[in-house]
Amino acid sequence: MVKLEFSLISSTLANIMLLSRPSSLKMRLKRNFLLANEYQSSKLCEARFSECEDKMDHLQVLKLPSMAKFNAGFTHCNQSFVKDCVGPAKESYERRMSKMLAKSRALFIKEYNNKLFNWLATFSLVMVVIGRFVIKFFLLEIVAWVMFIFLETYTRMFWSAESLYYNPAWHIIVSSWEMIVYSPILDLDRWAIPIVIMLSLGVLYWRCFGRRRKRVKGSLLPLYKNSYKNSSRPRSD
Repeated sequence: MVKLEFSLISSTLANIMLLSRPSSLKMRLKRNFLLANEYQSSKLCEARFSECEDKMDHLQVLKLPSMAKFNAGFTHCNQSFVKDCVGPAKESYERRMSKMLAKSRALFIKEYNNKLFNWLATFSLVMVVIGRFVIKFFLLEIVAWVMFIFLETYTRMFWSAESLYYNPAWHIIVSSWEMIVYSPILDLDRWAIPIVIMLSLGVLYWRCFGRRRKRVKGSLLPLYKNSYKNSSRPRSD
């Protein structure tokens, strides 16, 4: 009787263990699937986050500062992150992404006006030199001097550095700068150095060979002399 009860208990425990094994296996498979899914999601989101972070760092050090180019890169980065970052890790990476983008935008705006002011002052001096010594265009030189004096003297006397950036005249200057520096057709930050080299070569060619051709053409013109007035023949009576 005792042996029979012991065998029944053993078989019952064995059945319970057999019944519990599939459920534990399912739970283990489900947990492994969730961990793998979370890992893949973190991998995708981390890759897009790193790309956006590198992009924002690159936009901070533009040679020619452009708010339009920064906004275009900002929008493209945000859209690519929203599109490619999926899965359970998206929520946490979205918070990191928002903080990083907000910090990058605040830093860029803080440095933008100062960089633009320095660039415009340098540009006006370069135009003074070009107008005076290269193409010798008096009106260009005068306009460049007025621009330089306005930036360096008038703004320091009557406006502070911060109040200048809220002035309507400064907004007009910024709008003109943005139209020149960045557009869908031409990104001047990328092509500034090649354009400057080509213009320098063109000016050098014009200075060296353009005037020489004019001199050569002038020397090839025929010289006509009046044979009657310059005649030294003796008069015949």
